[in-house]
Amino acid sequence: MRRIVIAAFPGVQTLDVVGPAEVFSTADRLASGGEYAVEVVAASGGALTTGSGLQLLPHRSLTGVRGPIDTLMVAGGTGVADAMADERLVRWIRSAASRARRVASVCNGAFLLAEAGLLDERRATTHWAACAELQRRYPAVAVEDAPIFVRDGDVYTSAGVTAGIDL
Repeated sequence: MRRIVIAAFPGVQTLDVVGPAEVFSTADRLASGGEYAVEVVAASGGALTTGSGLQLLPHRSLTGVRGPIDTLMVAGGTGVADAMADERLVRWIRSAASRARRVASVCNGAFLLAEAGLLDERRATTHWAACAELQRRYPAVAVEDAPIFVRDGDVYTSAGVTAGIDL
């Protein structure tokens, strides 16, 4: 069973969470089940409001995530700036990444990976409108503005919202 953990926060882009969750869920159904387990997690275990105003109910809080992770995905959205200022969330991302086989971000979720130091000395991408800002804020990251996704070792980043599905 491959455990997919998708980190969300208030103001998250709904499709950044739901798109990858649907991809892994569909892959699990096509494989007759038992291949992937998708968990959406957030700082609190309660509902959070997405950037579009929809309510999202995560499976558990960050503190409830124990053990190994196959894929840690960090979503993006209008709330990413506040999420970057949440030291507990950034520490959790760094810690969870250390026990994940691979780490990925969707859209401007790359800023959270960069804030956690996970993109230092790596190639990465984000939404085209945020590439210059990612490069300015995190000069140790080699930001690429053309690809829809970039893989550098065990770290994957994707451009805009639907690029997370492509990733």
